[in-house]
Amino acid sequence: MKVNAVSCAAHTLAYSLIGLQNINLAFKYPIIFWNTANLIVDSSGVDDGETEEEEIKEEAEEDEVETDEEDEEEDEISTKEKVKRAKKTVNYGKTASAIGKFQSRGITISPPDINKSDFSFTPLVEENSIVYGLRGITRVSADLVKEIIAGRPYSSFDDFNSRIKTNKLQMINLIKSGFFDSLESDRVALMKKYIISISETKKKLTLQNMQGLIDYQVIPKEMSFYGKLFLFNKFLKKHKSDTYYKLNESAIEFISRNFDPDIIVDGIKVSQKTWDNTYKKAMDPMRDYLKDNLEELLEDYNGKLIQEQWNKYALGNLSKWEMDSISCYYHEHEITQVNSNYHFINFYDLPEEPIVEKTFPNKNGGEIKVYQLSLIAGTVLDKNKLKNSITLLTKDGVVNVKIYKNQYALFDKQLSEKDSSGKKKVIEKSWFSKGNLLMVQGIRRGNDFVPKKSKHSVYPVISKIESITEDGFINFKFEREGVEEE
Repeated sequence: MKVNAVSCAAHTLAYSLIGLQNINLAFKYPIIFWNTANLIVDSSGVDDGETEEEEIKEEAEEDEVETDEEDEEEDEISTKEKVKRAKKTVNYGKTASAIGKFQSRGITISPPDINKSDFSFTPLVEENSIVYGLRGITRVSADLVKEIIAGRPYSSFDDFNSRIKTNKLQMINLIKSGFFDSLESDRVALMKKYIISISETKKKLTLQNMQGLIDYQVIPKEMSFYGKLFLFNKFLKKHKSDTYYKLNESAIEFISRNFDPDIIVDGIKVSQKTWDNTYKKAMDPMRDYLKDNLEELLEDYNGKLIQEQWNKYALGNLSKWEMDSISCYYHEHEITQVNSNYHFINFYDLPEEPIVEKTFPNKNGGEIKVYQLSLIAGTVLDKNKLKNSITLLTKDGVVNVKIYKNQYALFDKQLSEKDSSGKKKVIEKSWFSKGNLLMVQGIRRGNDFVPKKSKHSVYPVISKIESITEDGFINFKFEREGVEEE
């Protein structure tokens, strides 16, 4: 075989120059620069081609379910357009996996900073840490990042909020990520302040607020009739016919039981004018009650209104917030608070080949090995459909979990049903969605953890951790609707 000497020399020269550049970087600059460069490449380098269009489409469709009310224009964007956009956005799974591996090596990744962070990761020499890039914050667009950087410096949250336009989900994720920590040290207090500001609390209560009073169960038992009357009136308004309200059997019974039955015409309808006057007068005691108890009712109503917004946007601790917004933990892993009785194992303490617990002969004269099973638990960072694997961030580091094909498909599928209008409604997303907490039972094989179970297994191969109590106990979900383990 003939070798082109010129081509070979050019090839060698190129790699030699890269080597010299690396030596120069390592010699003249602190190691944090080298680590930052590697993190940028590992987290956002050229895609390896493993992300299928089908997977991007699924993520776009999942995202539709979570669209905020204020972003109504987003509802009109087709899934096709969402796929096109998704291909241009941050690969959060890849970023999360890279960060997890760097953290396991003792490299400090600091939360994004309002006055220091750039688009991507940036080295902070004095702190010997890498500050998170703004573009990696969930739902923070490139245009918003440019606007943030152009507006610096900021002196407070209020200063930022008055000058930079964000939607609710963007601001929620900025707060969750620790973006304001250098100016507002109490992240929880800042979140409460923002949630209150978007909760549209009331300064007065009238009959126009009756639906909310009913929904939040603010009306006391002794006034419950007026809640029923309000709902009955709403029902009649939907059944107008000329100058009458049409009545069904239930409506006839309600009027006959609570009002003068003579207002019913021909046994099937009531004059709109007659009913509207009857309703207005009947609600007078409720109007008086609202006036006489306004302060107490406002406190109860607004408190529940704020709690509803908190439950929608801000449930979980700081660790959960960080995983939601930046796909990594600056505070301790959520699993750290779990009771030690669950006996989760450090994957890296397991031997690379599984321990054989016992063997017994099979029909062909060979032997069947029964392996010692272990439990690991962590947060889903990424999934790879082509390789039937997920990346799990345990409190001890990043673990690749290799799953049998049929098993992977069962736990990865999105469960949905059509409502009465024929619209598709998601019941449960994939268990392998980024941010989910999973417990996996199985064995280690080389660099992979392989889910397995035996006849005497206490737990299934994969369990979804729904919540962790303050005492460290776990609320599990062991199975999915229509899912049977292989």
